[in-house]
Amino acid sequence: MFENFLGKAADVISKGASAVQKGAQAVKKAQENANIISEEYPLSTAGLEIYPNRFKYKNQIFSFTDVTHIKINWLSTTTNGVINTQDVDVSIIVNNDKKINISKKTMYVAPKLVKAYNYIAQKTFDNRLKFYTEQLEKKGYFNLEDCTYYYKEQGFFGKKQKTLSGHAKVYTDGRLLFENKKMSLFDASICRGKIDIKINSDESFAAFTKFNDDVVFALVSFILENPQDPDEYVSNYKNYQNAKKNTNIFLDNSVSLMAKLAFADGIVSSEEIEVVKEFLTKTMNLDHKEKADMLNVFNQAKNSPKPFEYYANNLSDNYDTKVLSAILDVLFLIALADGTLSAEEELLLLEAEAIFGIKGSMYHNYKNQSHKQKANKREYYLDILGLSIDATKDEIKKTYRRLAMKFHPDKVSHLGEEFTMEAEIKMKKINEAYEYLKNL
Repeated sequence: MFENFLGKAADVISKGASAVQKGAQAVKKAQENANIISEEYPLSTAGLEIYPNRFKYKNQIFSFTDVTHIKINWLSTTTNGVINTQDVDVSIIVNNDKKINISKKTMYVAPKLVKAYNYIAQKTFDNRLKFYTEQLEKKGYFNLEDCTYYYKEQGFFGKKQKTLSGHAKVYTDGRLLFENKKMSLFDASICRGKIDIKINSDESFAAFTKFNDDVVFALVSFILENPQDPDEYVSNYKNYQNAKKNTNIFLDNSVSLMAKLAFADGIVSSEEIEVVKEFLTKTMNLDHKEKADMLNVFNQAKNSPKPFEYYANNLSDNYDTKVLSAILDVLFLIALADGTLSAEEELLLLEAEAIFGIKGSMYHNYKNQSHKQKANKREYYLDILGLSIDATKDEIKKTYRRLAMKFHPDKVSHLGEEFTMEAEIKMKKINEAYEYLKNL
């Protein structure tokens, strides 16, 4: 009977432990879901609904890209050492004019409005940063709002503190100008939302960031770490823009030229597309979005009424021989990507050479090798094995065995995938050469 009791007790304990485990998993899952913002589970609080790529307030839908300014005021108050109140006010400005104010009060726990603000701040950071960087790029400084200058002035009854309020200018070299006062960020005490400068016993400066304190703090930190002459900063940015414009001209015309060549035989193969992608990624170092934009240019140029020579002439007029030679090599790789060089593709390669006024080295090496193979196969295959024209059968056999051991993929696999692939290609040519020469 005692054994039965123990058995039942063990069973109850086991079931209880299982229930506790399931409960813990349920709590953990609930916590994880609480941190997920998705189309199915938006974050809803104080009339605000947050989705992955937009937010809604009072039945109006806004894009994150429309947000130009945000701020949060979060006050935690404890009364009698027991009651804790959380007050949160969030302000969002859309397209520089429409203002949205949202408030939430809770007891003890931080309101979901804080999480909503943090999510919006993360999603809109780049766009809000642009508001200030555009000022830096044009003028070498950005405007800092809500600044107060404190000073003491000698009066009849002694010194009296007075204030001046307005905007300050923060320059890329760390200077800070307010009215006719010149100060330096390097003398400031800085934290998120506030900049303090104690000039002397009678003068001090304080700036409170009305909006976008995260962005302003990031910019101020950048300036302190990388001070630059404002005029040079503006000049360098203009040079960068011009270089970017020239890069776009180069890419647009080069990619369009590639599209015309790839579509010359009426079909663009997957192999040809891969060559274009490799050019954009490895040669031009484009990111995912830039590459996608250029592939869109490629697809549009395929059926464009503008002829092949239009793009070739644009490149020839703007770039030197070295650049044009590199373009010819990429065009040749595209033409040969599917394993054959069609008459239409070869005609366009010759047309590009004529417009550029140069010969494509890869294309002509290929043609010379092909002609050599057709004119004298024995000489061509001996050349692959590295033998002279008077090599004996015994020399051919010995050389083949040596090369087979050297280039066999199994022998070089430890050197990496790319080297192994090269070895496979070389081994294929070696086998082809030996099969031909051994039967002569």
